[in-house]
Amino acid sequence: MHVVLVGNGIAGVTAARHVRKADPAARITLVSGEAREPFARTALMYIYMGVLTQRHTWLYEERFWEENRIDRVVGQARGLDSGRSILDVDGAAISYDRLLIATGSTPVLPDWPGVGLTGVQGLYHLADLDRMEAATVGVSEAVVVGGGLIGVELAEMLRTRGIRVTFLVRDARYLPRTFSEAESALVAEAIRAHGVDLRLGAEVERIEGDDRVEAVVATDGERHPAGFVGVGTGVRPSIEWLGDAVETDRGVLVDGALRTSGEGIWAAGDCAQLREPPPGVRAIEPIWYTARLQGATAGLGMAGRARPYAPGVFFNSAKFFDLEWQVYGQTGGEGGDWEWTDGRRSVRIRHLRGAVIGVSALGVRLRQTVCSRWIAERWAVDRAVADLPTARFDPEFSSFVAT
Repeated sequence: MHVVLVGNGIAGVTAARHVRKADPAARITLVSGEAREPFARTALMYIYMGVLTQRHTWLYEERFWEENRIDRVVGQARGLDSGRSILDVDGAAISYDRLLIATGSTPVLPDWPGVGLTGVQGLYHLADLDRMEAATVGVSEAVVVGGGLIGVELAEMLRTRGIRVTFLVRDARYLPRTFSEAESALVAEAIRAHGVDLRLGAEVERIEGDDRVEAVVATDGERHPAGFVGVGTGVRPSIEWLGDAVETDRGVLVDGALRTSGEGIWAAGDCAQLREPPPGVRAIEPIWYTARLQGATAGLGMAGRARPYAPGVFFNSAKFFDLEWQVYGQTGGEGGDWEWTDGRRSVRIRHLRGAVIGVSALGVRLRQTVCSRWIAERWAVDRAVADLPTARFDPEFSSFVAT
């Protein structure tokens, strides 16, 4: 059996590992148009910041691929003939018995006037990092647009080079659909404390320049000089190359076991869209933890050990410069909050009809197993609050008491 995996991000690599564990005899080919060595995409910022080299971000050393007999092909997937089970990679035909589509996402650039100028870009691919390295040489001022996690990463990266950053965020407070007012204030303060000029309620009217960007003009008329503009306004699944080979919507449509409409074809990671997502689960979740779990599920399915995709309690983590964030379950929508803050850190427990449905922690590290148990077992909010000392595991906050 020949298993071909298109995309060597965490979903594709995890799938390859699980195929090999389940089927020692399978032939496995990993295809990527980006790099021969799979790398941790979440670590790209640290290469720019000088903390890591590209090799430090490799998911595995060279011997791993040899020992596990996983072939790697560097080339761009150009098309798929699902009826004949043939993948087109830069004009070369690769036949398969099982195929995984794990081609991830690509940045979305709004159609502002001037968005195509040199020095205006997003950050997702390794090539984006190379472009950013070249585009920021000699730059003293930059603008970052978009208040998501990518926007914060771009701002932090630029500040490590001593570049002055103006950060334009459309909403009146930071991530209002994700954070409470107190949390938004903490994050905004953390960003500003690192010398970023955070402008809330600001939108882009146009980008000015000749061949290269020179400034961003906001809708209020203010002109922000910039030799570089980092765009963090979102991503979309990379699925254009598929044509009509499988059913798609915003992403590649998959069932509860991550199978597509094509015979012998699965999809996982940022490009996969659940036809019927379980309660509390988004149809597309472009985050690392989800991609890894979906890769494992798809890999076992391709090896003949199909099982339902069971994401469990949602989890994600990020940081806003020095302020760490953990989130579990559902922290928005219907329900109420128990919230504690000392002005530097916060813990918020979301509850619905008395039962815990989500947890958000800024600057306080909580154990995933404990928070997930509160949600899965529908603990009463008072019981979870009393259990906070069990959840906390950062010794530097040993004096933390939530009252």
